[in-house]
Amino acid sequence: MKLLKSKGQHILINKRYLHKMIKYAELNFDDVVLEVGCGTGRLTRLLLKSVEKVYGIEIDERMVKYLQRRFEHEIKSGRFILIHGDALKVEFPEFDKFIASIPYQISSPLTFKLLKHNFKLAVVTYQKEFAERLIAKPGSKKYGRLSVVARAYCRAEVLDTIPPTAFRPRPKVESAIVRIIPKPEIEVKNLDIFEDLVRFAFSQRRKMFGKIVEGWCEEKGVKVEISDELKKKRPEEIPPEVYAEIADSVEV
Repeated sequence: MKLLKSKGQHILINKRYLHKMIKYAELNFDDVVLEVGCGTGRLTRLLLKSVEKVYGIEIDERMVKYLQRRFEHEIKSGRFILIHGDALKVEFPEFDKFIASIPYQISSPLTFKLLKHNFKLAVVTYQKEFAERLIAKPGSKKYGRLSVVARAYCRAEVLDTIPPTAFRPRPKVESAIVRIIPKPEIEVKNLDIFEDLVRFAFSQRRKMFGKIVEGWCEEKGVKVEISDELKKKRPEEIPPEVYAEIADSVEV
C-alpha cells in the first residue's frame, strides 16, 4: 500500500519507539484508549495487547479496509471500534487515554480539540518543532499562542526525540514523543476571553503589548489597565499568567 505524504502518512515503524509510547502511557487493562491515525495498525496492535478497548479514527478508506481485515476478530468482539472519518470533524467517544502518532498537519487543531475533552493522560508523537512550541517558555522564539493556551488546560513534557529513520516514508524533520496531563498550569476563569486575547496578541507580534491591549479593548468594547512595564513588552515576552489576569479582569 502506497503511503501518501500529502495526507501526513508517515508510519512509525520502529518497535523501540512504539513500545516506549506504550510504556509512557502507563496503561491499565481497563483503560479505554483513543488512537487517531491508526495507519497500518502497528501501534493499534500493541494497544490491544495492553487494554480491553480501543477506539481508532482513520480518514483513509484504504487504511480502514486494511485495519478491518487485520483486526477482524477484535472488531467482532467489540474490543476495537474503528471509526472511518476526519478526527477534526467526528465526535470523540468517551475515553481515558489518548495514544497516537498523529498526522502532523493537523497537530494544532487536533491538540486544541483534545484539550477540551475529558481524559486522564495523552502520549502523542508530534513534529519536534511543534512539540517545542507546545512547551516553550516566555521570551523564546518558539513561544506563541499554542504555548500560552495549552497552559490553561494541561502540563506537557517532551519525553523522547525520534529520528526520521523510525518512519516510513521518512519525514524531513525529527519528531518527539510528548506526554500531556490535563492539569492546568495556570487558573483561568473565562477561557473564551483568555483565548481570544491570546489569539489577538499573537496575530500582532511586532506591536508593543500596550498597543495590542488597547486595540483588543477597543474591538471588544471593554476597558483594561496594565502597567507601563507590560506596555513596553511584546506578546512573546508576556507570561501565560499575565494573559490570564487580564482576561479575568474583564467584566462579562
